[in-house]
Amino acid sequence: MFIGILNSNAVLYLWDQFFLTQWDIDYLEHATKVIFYLLRSHFLRANDYEQMRLVFLVEPSRLYTSDIQTAFIYFDLNQQQETTQSIPSINRQNLITKSEGKHRIGFKNISLNLLVPVVIER
Repeated sequence: MFIGILNSNAVLYLWDQFFLTQWDIDYLEHATKVIFYLLRSHFLRANDYEQMRLVFLVEPSRLYTSDIQTAFIYFDLNQQQETTQSIPSINRQNLITKSEGKHRIGFKNISLNLLVPVVIER
């Protein structure tokens, strides 16, 4: 149940919620939907199978536990109203990803000299 997919703190939070609800299948479904909603922008940016696979395997572990908690509570309180459009904005990793493309750092005109010590045996 989310082990190896989410970070350990997020797994512990969700497991606590599941224990409190006696592993109610509805809460398992809510947690899965919340994770998909939080990763929505990553899924939409994926252009091929490999990128989609990476979203499934890598991005959930990058989610902040507090974002999962906030989204889980929000979804649980508002599930009858189907107001899920604002859940993707809870993911603070989206802000980091958006700003990554704007600032590029690179190196120009770098040369390296490789010195290999020679050992002469007599």
